[in-house]
Amino acid sequence: MDALREAFPRTRGWFTAAGVLIGLFLLAPLATILPLAFTRDQYLVFPPELFSGQWFSEVLKDPAWQGAIRNSAQVAVGGAVMATLAGTSAALAVRRLARGRRIVRATLLAPIVMPQLVLALGLYLTYRSIVGGTSLGVLTLGQATLAMPLVFVTVSAGLASVDPDLSRAAQSLGYRWPSVVRRIELPLVRRSILSGAILAFAVCFDEAVLAYFLAPAGQQTIPVKIWTSANESVSPAIAAASALVICVAVTLLAVAALVRPNRTPEG
Repeated sequence: MDALREAFPRTRGWFTAAGVLIGLFLLAPLATILPLAFTRDQYLVFPPELFSGQWFSEVLKDPAWQGAIRNSAQVAVGGAVMATLAGTSAALAVRRLARGRRIVRATLLAPIVMPQLVLALGLYLTYRSIVGGTSLGVLTLGQATLAMPLVFVTVSAGLASVDPDLSRAAQSLGYRWPSVVRRIELPLVRRSILSGAILAFAVCFDEAVLAYFLAPAGQQTIPVKIWTSANESVSPAIAAASALVICVAVTLLAVAALVRPNRTPEG
């Protein structure tokens, strides 16, 4: 970054202005949704004239919204657990590969670079042919598939800061690889694993495309519930539910940033 500033000293102001404009553009939807969540009106009208928290109360008391929140939490917890186990195991395995590491890594990252619509259709057709339909369990597997690369990348970055001589020293003292993983590597990357698990939970909680295709009828997650409600009505409850999802996502990202390991080796 310093080299870029030195190479383009006269354009520093333009880069700063462009960054500010891009940031404002990205924050504009939030500046619209959040005030609407506190409106007292019966319809979505911007800007709101009167403010109230009644719509948050309605969302939290409505059985339909409660069910959507409960389904999202259930899917997010299950998906985060599976993604964390799979992503951590994959990162540990790739670290030990002598050949083909790039090919394996590219394969593991495929779900995150693949269009979500294609992934959703593929998972839907696959699970329909195997189990004959969709369920929250199928959705959880799909969400875990989407979140696993995030855990893999996060844990791999943590393992990159771990000196491989530590594992070799443990092996020279008679430890086999399960003990080396459990006593040496996993404790050193525990913060990376926790950060990856939080990111996986956030992705599984507010992901909409897979949930739209894989959620069974009558068991919508909160993103799908927001989408279908927006097509049926213009109630401010939609904005209140969206604000809750935003709060959850921002909180999880903040926690992930706090537990994220430093560039120095963990310990």
